[in-house]
Amino acid sequence: MIRSFRSSTDRLVEVPLKEDGTPENDVLWIDLSDPTAGEEKELEKWLGIPIPTHDDMTEIEESSRFYMENGAQYMTAPLIYTVDGDKRDIAPVTFILTGSRLVTVRYSHPQAVELFILRVTKAGNGVITQQCTGLTILTAVMEAATDRLADLLEAVSARIEKASRNIFHRDEGAMPMSTVDFRKILNQIGNQGTLLSMVRESIAGVSRLLVYVEAYGKTVTPKYIEADGKTVTPKKDMKTTVKSLEQDTQSLEHYADFLSAKMTFLLDTVVGMISTEQNAIIKFFSVAAVGFMPPTLVASIYGMNFQFMPELNEKWGYPFALFLMIISAVIPILYFRKKGWL
Repeated sequence: MIRSFRSSTDRLVEVPLKEDGTPENDVLWIDLSDPTAGEEKELEKWLGIPIPTHDDMTEIEESSRFYMENGAQYMTAPLIYTVDGDKRDIAPVTFILTGSRLVTVRYSHPQAVELFILRVTKAGNGVITQQCTGLTILTAVMEAATDRLADLLEAVSARIEKASRNIFHRDEGAMPMSTVDFRKILNQIGNQGTLLSMVRESIAGVSRLLVYVEAYGKTVTPKYIEADGKTVTPKKDMKTTVKSLEQDTQSLEHYADFLSAKMTFLLDTVVGMISTEQNAIIKFFSVAAVGFMPPTLVASIYGMNFQFMPELNEKWGYPFALFLMIISAVIPILYFRKKGWL
């Protein structure tokens, strides 16, 4: 699907495609969402530049994600999107700067982009101005993506904290954690670890993209025509905005590293607790086996078929054997308790 937008005072307005399926000439932003081969071919002919395919976008080499061709700057960054319910995945989004126009190519639906479209199509959004260019929109999309990554890190932090409370701050008198509880917490930590790894990958991709945006902004100095016909250069260039975003991504990267270390600590703690519980169970059975060894020995002795065993002919023989088995079981248990093994 191809969506095109033009600037209108302080917001973007979606412009319908022409009858031949191509955008109007004055559009500022073209968004390709799950484009078909026919749509890509028509747009390539209209723009005069190639559109990367899904396979091209998934290449991990930096030279395949950041390059210039036919005067257009291609930049690709992985962004997180919602798959089903609370499940998330990561997919690349390509940004193409050609002249003053921005073209985005995506085969997923990142919430950052969807929310950005809803925002900039409303009046008074604080992003779109009459002097807006494709570079301005790209920077604003990166800002929205950074904010979305920050929200995801906050959600991961909250869930890690919840798991930490379940492990270390259980109510007094509560039942010890069972195997089901351990499995549940390990599953929670594993899910958050997977999401955190995707967030870190996305942060790294956005951070690299901002470096290329900054370099591109230095080569392109936009000039605007005022109402009186004067050509002016904007007072606030893109360098300040990009630098601010770079600092934000660095802060998010440090915070992600902190959460990763905390998650590793919790994982090690849970594994250690499972090992402790297993050792306690094994110790119980070991003590039980040792405790039952003397009674078993006594029972084995009196179960022998010898002809001359005086106790067998006495009335007190049976109670005596039972008493001897009980005493032989109690003495080792008392000894273990005194040694602190129980």
